[in-house]
Amino acid sequence: MDRENWIGLLGSADLADLEAGFEELNGGCDYVCIIGPETGMLMVQAKTDGSGSRFNLGEMTVTKCVLELKGQYLGTGWVMGSDFRHAELAALFDGLLQDPDHHDRLMATLIQRLEEKERVKRDHLLKDVSDTKVEFFTLKRGE
Repeated sequence: MDRENWIGLLGSADLADLEAGFEELNGGCDYVCIIGPETGMLMVQAKTDGSGSRFNLGEMTVTKCVLELKGQYLGTGWVMGSDFRHAELAALFDGLLQDPDHHDRLMATLIQRLEEKERVKRDHLLKDVSDTKVEFFTLKRGE
């Protein structure tokens, strides 16, 4: 898994899962806030028919945080909404995943758990969508 994927996974994870991962660190780790958690707005764009020209759908609240670990790893966290703690933990784990001392252990524990929860959530959504699927067919009149 590359960095882009784990940043997305950390940003969409439940805060309780990140807090549990933080507890597993046994005392946490030292970091410096470069940009402390702050909330802002992003413009969300959509496409006509999913493939046409773009248009501005509306604004969305996001919170970001940038941390420095061990003076060499910059961790970034972006989350929807205004949860400062979530953004901070996402940035912390991003920085730790870049560190070879923590990477393999976190991939095998935290990231694997988050992937499994995301997979289950996606499967439930697909099932809900398929339950409401409508089949259309055309009958030809016998003229």
